Amino acid sequence: MSDLRKDLLRQMKAIREKMDPKLVERVKLAALGKVPYDSDAAKEAVGHFLDAKRDGGAFRRKLEQALKAEGGTLDLDGEKAPPPVKPRRGGRVT
Repeated sequence: MSDLRKDLLRQMKAIREKMDPKLVERVKLAALGKVPYDSDAAKEAVGHFLDAKRDGGAFRRKLEQALKAEGGTLDLDGEKAPPPVKPRRGGRVT
């Protein structure tokens, strides 16, 4: 009869190999009490925030310059959504 501990460790290793590496990393962070987040969703949210600003891209340029000074880059891949259209008022408001 083989060692049950070795069998269990072998099974755990096989399960880990089948799992998504991002999922394993999120579980490790959660076990340490850190809150994992989805970086793709975060990039999308920042992109929407920057696209919604109506300052002609001034805030985006300022953010890019600040990140360059720290050695980082603003990496927002994906399509840019058009800014939301302001609703027009119909008729005279009295």
